[in-house]
Formats: sequence, C-alpha cells, structure tokens
Amino acid sequence: MRVGAGGLLALSGLAGLVYTTIAVIHYRQVLKLSQEEFEALPAIILVKLLISTVLAVLGAYIMAGPLKVVIMPPKGRSMDIGSQRIDFISFNMRSRAMPLDIPPLQES
Repeated sequence: MRVGAGGLLALSGLAGLVYTTIAVIHYRQVLKLSQEEFEALPAIILVKLLISTVLAVLGAYIMAGPLKVVIMPPKGRSMDIGSQRIDFISFNMRSRAMPLDIPPLQES
C-alpha cells in the first residue's frame, strides 16, 4: 500500500500530537513534584501543539482528495420524496389516536 504526501503529513501530525500529549503529562508531573501551581503550558509546548494540529489537518485535507459534484436525476423521484422516513410516519400515525375534544380542567 502506498502512502502519499497527505498520509505522511497526517501521520507526522498525529505523532506530534502524541508527543505533545506526553510532554504535557511530563510537565504536569514535574509541577507536582516541585509543588508548584499549574497556571499555563509553556510556549514551546503550545507551538508544538499548533504545528502538529496544522500538519494533521493539512494531511487529512490532502488525503480526502478533490470534492465531487452531486448530480441529481433530471426526472423521477427526488431524495426527499424517495425516502420513506419511517420514524415520521409512525409518529404521524400515533398522533391520530389522540382525542381532539379534551374537556377543560375543572377547579375544585
């Protein structure tokens, strides 16, 4: 199986995300050992996270390929008419069993 440029970008982005996750866990453990309060992540970890996310999204975008045009049939049943919508039909049937002449509540 051949892996293209998109696959390599996505794989490197995911590997970077895993590495960044491990770096955050390590940073939190160091803070616990030194008994310091967690305020924010270091800038270098945030930059690595941003780069890894961009690589993963770009790789997924390249792997998806070009968009395809949706062609509807010129005549015949459209998708809205053609679908059976079983849930809607059963809801419609149950609503017919409700009485329409409900007497008002009487106060005591």
